[in-house]
Amino acid sequence: MKNKMKNIFIVVSCFAAITCFSACDDWTEVENVNINTPGIEEQDPAAYAKYLQNLVAYKNSDHKVVYAWFDNREKTPFSRGQHISDAPDSLDVISMMYPAELAAFELVDMQTVHAKGTKVVYTISFDKIQKEYTEKVKEGTETGSFDTYLKSEMDKQIGYAGSFDGMITEYKGNNPIYMSAEQKAEAKKYQDIFFSAVSTWKTANADKLLTFQGYPENLIEQTILTNCKHIILATDNVTDDAQLSVFARLAMAAAGVPTDRFVVAVSTASLDASDKQTGFYGTDRALTEAAYWTTEPSDGYTRAGLAIYNVQNDYYNATNTYQYVKEAIHIMNPAPKK
Repeated sequence: MKNKMKNIFIVVSCFAAITCFSACDDWTEVENVNINTPGIEEQDPAAYAKYLQNLVAYKNSDHKVVYAWFDNREKTPFSRGQHISDAPDSLDVISMMYPAELAAFELVDMQTVHAKGTKVVYTISFDKIQKEYTEKVKEGTETGSFDTYLKSEMDKQIGYAGSFDGMITEYKGNNPIYMSAEQKAEAKKYQDIFFSAVSTWKTANADKLLTFQGYPENLIEQTILTNCKHIILATDNVTDDAQLSVFARLAMAAAGVPTDRFVVAVSTASLDASDKQTGFYGTDRALTEAAYWTTEPSDGYTRAGLAIYNVQNDYYNATNTYQYVKEAIHIMNPAPKK
């Protein structure tokens, strides 16, 4: 394993240098010029094949997992930062934020990252569906019941799954402890509709990835978590790393929640220079601090890894593309020393 990790580290360093020069070309290009700069896969196919073999073996080993949400709304890319194929090779799972009507280049990119052992998924959010329904009712464009709307949306969104390696199901909701009997019954009814559709899909696609995202303590008599590879806690808006432990404790206190697969969510820094809050714990980068948090011991639960919102923002660094994402991965999964 040491030799595998060493090979990965060396080749990734080469890739980083090549990507950096490619990024500079993107930023300074004033006219279309056909330049074919061969990559390591063309310069030394045997070494690249060995690199891919070691990379896949690493991802199949016991390590801190890394999920990333990628904003793929741009269907005519003008920067390498809009390609998932240029994201760090060590990412385990990439969730495409816009899974419908994938462009041709996106399908090619998906095949590229598949060769690196990276899974490409998408997210179905109960809370987003509920919010959209509420807005349409206010606008007068939706007159049916939420039950009917939810079933229709689940059918439509699960229909995207054919192009992907799995899905993340998001449910935040409200804590049933504070609900009346009537409110609790209604919440459970909607949960049953949502997760029944997910369970049916999972049964038919046992080989595909299923991950939960949100507040597991808000689930009512749901067994879906046992079929989920990881549980991503909704921690992307916390203000310090101590709160990561609080959210983990709240989740593990709920009955039936597996505690061996907790992943915490964090955001990259905003591309808006005036935004000093998104992606930060005070003055510290949240990505870095959360990565260190995953390496610390915990009592009663497993700190399984990190999930990164808006990962593509970190591409745009002057000295190194995906600088802080790569640093976070290295913090959690350092290359072995001789």
